Amino acid sequence: MTDNKNNFNFTDIDFYGIGESIKNSINNTLKKFTEGKDKDENLPQTRNKEVCEQKPPELSKAKSWQAASILAGLILIPSTIATLINFFTFGGMRGLILSIFLILLTLSFPYISWKASKEYFRLSKNYVRFLRELGNNTVISIRDLASAAAQTEEKTVSDLTKMMKRGYFHQARIVEDGSLFILDIPTFRLYKEKKKEIPETRVKTESEDEVLVEDLSFERSKEILNEGKNSIEDIKISQDKIKDANFRANVEKLLKNATDILNIVEKYPEKSYALNKFSDYYLPTTAKLVETYYDFEMMRTDDSKILNSMSQINESIITIGEAFDKIKVELLSDRAMDIKTDIDTINLLLNQEGYAEDDWSNE
Repeated sequence: MTDNKNNFNFTDIDFYGIGESIKNSINNTLKKFTEGKDKDENLPQTRNKEVCEQKPPELSKAKSWQAASILAGLILIPSTIATLINFFTFGGMRGLILSIFLILLTLSFPYISWKASKEYFRLSKNYVRFLRELGNNTVISIRDLASAAAQTEEKTVSDLTKMMKRGYFHQARIVEDGSLFILDIPTFRLYKEKKKEIPETRVKTESEDEVLVEDLSFERSKEILNEGKNSIEDIKISQDKIKDANFRANVEKLLKNATDILNIVEKYPEKSYALNKFSDYYLPTTAKLVETYYDFEMMRTDDSKILNSMSQINESIITIGEAFDKIKVELLSDRAMDIKTDIDTINLLLNQEGYAEDDWSNE
């Protein structure tokens, strides 16, 4: 039997492709982020197809039932009128039974199908409202969702339950006796951990839902930051062992960009929602690449396959570092946009109060 290890070839691993894959993933994420901002939409888990549908999945049913109602009315009403005319002209028991049947069908089917279409349209509209109200959050109070849909909390829980069963939400949970809605599995895991710290006998206060929402959001951002920092430490440990000065310099540039990203997010935790892949995939993969480079360097060999693999890893590190720089720039430009909005607001207030520069120059 042939040993698989003897058939292993370093050229089977596309180390350069790993870097390109991360680069493309980051570019696609940033592209979606930019498009989302232009359309005044939010990104995060509400834009994750694995968490929830991007469009109301039953909108087509609403349109179908609406069309069926209109079509049934157009077909049944003339047929019923013709049957009634025929009955009053010729009479007969068969004509009477057929007339009654058509009248009931004409009244019931268009009404039932129209009502069904209205219900599907209502759920579709509420789904869009719920996603908009969630925004960047993965947990929210039912009260806030009910307010967004202008309906009772009981009706909101009923709508959310229907949506969860029908595939609108793929990971959602309703907890706290129907007072909190959790969008994804990571947040639900944090919720269960948080609940362990809360005594069961403690009396629930009116503001507890809001406090729990803030706590869970903060815990989720803290988890992302901790994972990112752990990966950076792993990269530094491997970097310190590597002798190749050029490779170390490339890793250093990557680390600087990665650290800057985490510093920005640490100061503005609300931006962490877009960095799930950064801490879960990009940084851990980078850590493995740097560690693999060190393993190859320790071999001290002139084998062309290993040298080629080391070259590919180096190219990947450069590519990933450049991609991280794009993330940093995007986060900073987003912050600059917030500042510009604040400045525009101040200028507007100054103009309204007559304190703008033009007003002073006219004096």
